[in-house]
Formats: sequence, structure tokens, C-alpha cells
Amino acid sequence: MPDGNHYKILIADDREDNLGLLREWLSAQDYYVRCARDGREALDMARKDPPDLVLVDKVMPEVDGLSVARELKKGDPTVPVIVLTGREDSRRAAIFDDTGADDLIMKPFQYEEVETRVRTMLKKREVFRALEQANVELRHANERMARLIQYDEKTGLYNYRHFMERLAEEFKRARRYGNRLTLAIFDIDHFKGVNDRYGHPAGDHVLKEFGEIMVRSSRETDIIARYGGEEFVALLPQTTAVHGQRLAERIRRVTETHRFHAADAPEPIIRITVSAGVATFPLNDRIQRPEDLVKAADDALYRAKDAGRNRTHLDQRSLPAAG
Repeated sequence: MPDGNHYKILIADDREDNLGLLREWLSAQDYYVRCARDGREALDMARKDPPDLVLVDKVMPEVDGLSVARELKKGDPTVPVIVLTGREDSRRAAIFDDTGADDLIMKPFQYEEVETRVRTMLKKREVFRALEQANVELRHANERMARLIQYDEKTGLYNYRHFMERLAEEFKRARRYGNRLTLAIFDIDHFKGVNDRYGHPAGDHVLKEFGEIMVRSSRETDIIARYGGEEFVALLPQTTAVHGQRLAERIRRVTETHRFHAADAPEPIIRITVSAGVATFPLNDRIQRPEDLVKAADDALYRAKDAGRNRTHLDQRSLPAAG
């Protein structure tokens, strides 16, 4: 069907001579044509099998053509509706505003005019559909881009960039309202050995599963991210150093006993441990910027590793003064 291209056209007219003429003309162009003899039947047919274009006579009994056009446009604003009306109609201009109709054809109509108007309206619909599809694809692409900007591909956690943005926001909020802000940095012990022994796919699986442990162990308000490599962070708003260390210790203990499953590895069960460093703003007077909080937590992590790994260390300056 080179011309009609399987387009479905619905014609609504209470006059058999008009219906027969329009059906004959449009069927000859290989359109799939259905006919309704009143407005109610037209609406029922459109609901059951939505058309690609509608030709509707303005004057029909019970439900007139303007009401049909109005209802069709409510259901699908993109379907082209052409209203058939008499040349003596003084309200032609108002029809567009009242119904949302796309075009008018004056009676008595000619074959060439009907064919041209129908073809033009269908082309416009195709352009509109193409634009809609392009907008959907663009929106999906933007969503994927936003996800890439915010999330780590391997773990699904926030990435370093997004974490630093959130750290700056939470630090500013904590300073403004005098709240505690705790940061815990985790490092998987001897992670290079995991990659060397089990392979990088198994190592990636361990990273993802450890991230899941962190999320399950944390509150919804906590900000969990992959900091880079085998390092992860938990930013804990309105949390004291002691409570931050408790969270870090809980994650450490769960990790120590967890059986990491890597089905493609030579040995499907992998055991790992983690070390963690914890620091809190504002009790440590050396922490004046977000970067200072990261350094304090990182220094605490270094002490945990230096002490033998598989342990947590709390920055002592983050504790209240004894008194």
C-alpha cells in the first residue's frame, strides 16, 4: 500500500452519499477507511480502535461533529481532526478554538482538496510523532547522562564527583546550624590480592556487594558513595563521632563474616575485611573546610591500617573534651 501506508481513517457523517463518496476516494488511495453514521458511533469506534485521522461532519443528530472533535482531542490531542462544514457557516474561525480541530473542508468538497488535506494532516502527524519520539529518546539520554554523572557504574552507589558535591552541601548546612557531620572512609584490605587471585570480574562483584552491605547498614539519610578504587565513604549528617564509629564497626563486622559469592571465580566464596577511619565536624578545630574533614577521616583510616587492618579508628580530636 504505497500511498495509504495502512493509515486508519474514520469518517463520521449522517449522510450516506457523503460517506460513500469519501470512502470511495480514500479507499482508492489505499487508506483503511471506517465509517460512522452518527457522533456516538464515531466516538465508540475511535475508543475501540484509535484512528490516524478523523473526518467528521459538523452537523449530525444527537452528538454533533464539534462535540466529537472535542472529545477526540481530549483523548489524543495528536490525532488530526478535519471538520466538514458548509460554506455558509459564519463560525468557521471559532471551530478551531472551540474544538481543537486541525482543519476544515467546505462542502461541496472536491476530490483533490480532500486528498491534499488528508495527506497534509497525516504528514504533520508523522512529523509530530517523530518529534515526540526524539524528545523521549533525548529525555532518556539525559537521564542516562545524569545517572553517569551521579552514580558509579560498577556499584550503583554515588560516585566521587557527586559525593564531593553532597559533602560541600552538608558541610555548609552543619556549619550554619551547628550540627555534627561525621565522615567514615572504608578501604577493602588487600583488595589487589582479590583481583590477582580471583580475577577482576570477581573483584568488581566484591565491590558491588560491599556497597550493598554499606547501604543495608546505613540510614536513608546517610550518603553512601564509592570514593575511588576500593575506597568507599559514608557521610552521616547529624551524627556524632561515637555513633559514626558504631556504624563503621557494624559494617566492618558484617563484612568480616560475609560470604561474597563470585560464581565465575575459581573459588566461588571470597572472604574480605575492611578498615575504616572516622572523623567529625565541628569538634576537631582543624576541620574548617570539607577537604579537612576528608583528610581527618583519611588519617584515621591510615592509623587503622597501620595498626593491622580489619579495624576502625576514630579521630580523637572529633571527640568532646573530657571534663
